[in-house]
Amino acid sequence: MQVAFGLPWVLLLLPPVLGLVWWWYRRRRPPERKVAGLWLWQKALRKGSARRRFDARLFLLLLSALLGVLALSAPWVSLYRPGELVVVLDVSASMAATDVSPSRLEQAKEKARERLVASPRAVLVVAGSQIRTFGPAPGRSLVGNLEGLQATAAGADLEVAIARGKALLPGARVLTIADRAAPEGTDGYLNVAGNGANVGITAIGPGFVAVANAGPGLWRGEVLVDGRPYSLEVPARGFSSLEVPADTPTARIAGSDALALDNEARFSRRLVRVELSGRSPALERILALLGTRRGSPGEVALEFGTPRREPTRFTVFFANQASGQALVFDVERTLPYLRGVELVGYSLRIPPRPQGPSWQPLAVSETGQALAWYHPNGLYLPPAESLQNLPAFPVLHYNLISPRGELRSGLLTPAETLLPRPSPDQPLPPTLSVPLAPWLALLAALVLAAEFYFFQYRAARERLETQPAAAT
Repeated sequence: MQVAFGLPWVLLLLPPVLGLVWWWYRRRRPPERKVAGLWLWQKALRKGSARRRFDARLFLLLLSALLGVLALSAPWVSLYRPGELVVVLDVSASMAATDVSPSRLEQAKEKARERLVASPRAVLVVAGSQIRTFGPAPGRSLVGNLEGLQATAAGADLEVAIARGKALLPGARVLTIADRAAPEGTDGYLNVAGNGANVGITAIGPGFVAVANAGPGLWRGEVLVDGRPYSLEVPARGFSSLEVPADTPTARIAGSDALALDNEARFSRRLVRVELSGRSPALERILALLGTRRGSPGEVALEFGTPRREPTRFTVFFANQASGQALVFDVERTLPYLRGVELVGYSLRIPPRPQGPSWQPLAVSETGQALAWYHPNGLYLPPAESLQNLPAFPVLHYNLISPRGELRSGLLTPAETLLPRPSPDQPLPPTLSVPLAPWLALLAALVLAAEFYFFQYRAARERLETQPAAAT
């Protein structure tokens, strides 16, 4: 149970209001009392001075004033009753940070454990690189699933995790425990983030290492690349890069910080298996330069002919024949493998239209004629001999094959390295809220009515009853 006030500043009026009532009551004219002699009255006062008589009327007036001020402050009482609950727990890498003791994840587990034990029926959703669900079941029986959870995922989609939990237990309230901002769709949210400093490697490749700093100030330190130390400065909540002579570097940040998962990274290469159907001296030379190896099934397939099917693996088709040619006017610029590929302004042969609804124009002429096509799992290009002398030809194959042979180890996720910071909790709403203002106001009115009846109405009636008797 929790009591809160809608207008808490009204409570500041309580001392002056009670003081005003007391002052008004004490300064009123005292009632006349007839006594046999003044000396008897004074003797009675001296005899009763040792103990003060309880003033019931003053008590009722002060009580009514107290209840009236409390009613004006708009209080309400909230009741929290255990009910069905969906607990969504974030296990992304940043939850392994030790800027709160013993770690963000351990604190989140403790909070989840308390809520699950109190719930008669619950679902536990673990949000990481994959979403895992446990339940519906009695909340106490789900506590064991918290043991052994590790924060290693490169990210977590909390919105999807919330939707999954709601589907398993419709109508239940959702409590999310994480270190990032409250996601959409959650009823309650508990933040376990801290303010610790962290530096981590966010990118690595041939000849470079990128480092991010989550701390509040400039970071000056060393990065060991293949055992050789390099001095580096990284601005607060920013990035810096380091150029190194190694094509396959191994990097490590010297020292320790709040998150150890992003302090080491490595880049290496492997040979990509390519399947080539047919002969093309130009393609074979490019594949040899890229360090590929032949094999079936290949990670990338190169075929000659017009596509007659929907490709199930990434396949590059080269047309066997073409009719006419045209200048490229525009290309689809959203495809990552077209980075650095210049086709606009070059003349291309016009291949036959591919079969299948999923093929979309990749390059078009000024009249809208499609000169090349793309598919989620492939490309369809003009004949290879008409492309082999263009600068775009080797660049395109490099973009298609080289990234598949790159191996990177380490966290390498800027969003996790730049540790999320604390944000306000959003407790679960109460199951029942009752406003107290009307009841307090009613009680104040009843107290005033009692004061009027016992100390004003009855006294006036007694005077009226005694006056006729005295007249007779």
